[in-house]
Amino acid sequence: MVIHTKKFKDYVHYYDFFATPDGQDCLPKTYYYTKYGAIGGAIFSIYEMALVSRPTTFYSTVARFGHFTFPFAGMGFVFGSSICILGQMRKKDDTVNHFIGGALAGAVWGLKYNRIQTGHVMGLFVGFMAAYFKYFHVHNIPLFNMRGPETIRSDPRYDFTIKVYDDPGRPIEA
Repeated sequence: MVIHTKKFKDYVHYYDFFATPDGQDCLPKTYYYTKYGAIGGAIFSIYEMALVSRPTTFYSTVARFGHFTFPFAGMGFVFGSSICILGQMRKKDDTVNHFIGGALAGAVWGLKYNRIQTGHVMGLFVGFMAAYFKYFHVHNIPLFNMRGPETIRSDPRYDFTIKVYDDPGRPIEA
């Protein structure tokens, strides 16, 4: 018995950032990092407005929406462009590019608040997270427990056939 399971990428079409090495396809990578950063900022803004700030007028709602959306989009832009520039300058596709790109992207958050300490903390956090994901991709380590079809096919826990007794079949009627 074979169970056909679909993966997340079969349902949602997304851009594969690791398909090409750093320093190649810079425009699409930067565009999608900016796009996904803006989408993440929009989602963060909506939750923040619904749960924390609760603006009452249309102007305050639009202002609060842009308060987080634009910095997140800027962080995506800085991250994507710095990774491409570092990949072209260093001629390497490694975790250092992603750490430096993440640190520069996190510094945008510090510019938003005009605080150096906040920029350093966010820079280190985003840099370590970007390097973490790149390290796991480079060394082909799955981030989540993703099981391939060969393990699902032979796993007895996925055999959902119910047999109360062996089916003798229909008797042959003459």
